[in-house]
Amino acid sequence: MNTRVNHNDLRTFTEVVLQAVGVPREDAETAAAVMIEASLCGVDSHGVRMLPGYITLIRSGRINPRGRIKALKENAVIAHLDGNLALGSVVGVHAMEMGVEKAKASGVGFILVTSSTHWGRPAYYTALAARKGCIGICFTNTESIMPFWGAKELRVGNNPLSISAPRASGEPVVLDMAMSQAALGKIVMHSREGRKAPLGWGLDDRGKPTDDPGAILKSKHILPMGQHKGSGLSLMIDIMTGILAGGKYCGELLEDAKGQPWGTDYSQAFLAIDIATFLPLEDFERRVDELVTYVKGAELAEGFREIVVPGERAWMEKNLRKREGIPLDEVTLGELHNLARDLGVPFAMGV
Repeated sequence: MNTRVNHNDLRTFTEVVLQAVGVPREDAETAAAVMIEASLCGVDSHGVRMLPGYITLIRSGRINPRGRIKALKENAVIAHLDGNLALGSVVGVHAMEMGVEKAKASGVGFILVTSSTHWGRPAYYTALAARKGCIGICFTNTESIMPFWGAKELRVGNNPLSISAPRASGEPVVLDMAMSQAALGKIVMHSREGRKAPLGWGLDDRGKPTDDPGAILKSKHILPMGQHKGSGLSLMIDIMTGILAGGKYCGELLEDAKGQPWGTDYSQAFLAIDIATFLPLEDFERRVDELVTYVKGAELAEGFREIVVPGERAWMEKNLRKREGIPLDEVTLGELHNLARDLGVPFAMGV
């Protein structure tokens, strides 16, 4: 049973909770915006459900609530940042905004980050760039949570990747995907809501394919998308983040994550490409719309009712949830109630 709550009430509550554990007001607003956007877009696995985990990591000293981001190296096109274990969403917004600024001046801005933390939904950062006339790209490494193709043991992370591009007729086209067949948080949500997982998401503790999300969570054995393709992409993302940034790679992050909601000390990359450097922005956006129309105009395959391009379903869900409220499952609602009671924060939610 889900309870729908008003997104503005939930945003305010999230900001107050973060400030109660020492996060400065501006950073709390940024982190809340990233979480609420995910919840509005229907990506509940990366939305406000993550708040209790962030609080746990702040209290255990694994996230620095007042972490100050420092530039280790910078020129007109690139920057290498130390995130100082600040909230990953705060680091992500800062890095992408810096990338956009450099792109506007030089055509391209590439920002590499070390010592960051869980950043939530990466689409937030690439959409930020797209709304400012850039193509946005970002990716991160994570702890080992899936096997490399051909292996039994967990050796690579799910290493999310997002790419966004603006279009003339609406919200950006946004690709947001993990290298696993399904993000771990999505499997958690299926388990909480009593839904079966599609076969191919993971294995049980006997190494057999299963549609039981609880069995996948118990075995901690999720599968890479596209078999060798997903695990290969994961490896390369780890090289372009953890190794290139001088940070930790997936195996080292796995040790760091033991006993915690997630690991910390992730490495992340943010790329902004200024479209106007190559052609007029209006022409680009018009051509993107033409391409989307062409793709969506194809004859439907059997069993499909419509063709949806990346990000389209999320934007439709956002409009719906702004009107009707964000649905919270009983577990998440209970955890937020407990947070409110523990921190002495009011928990008043309307629809």
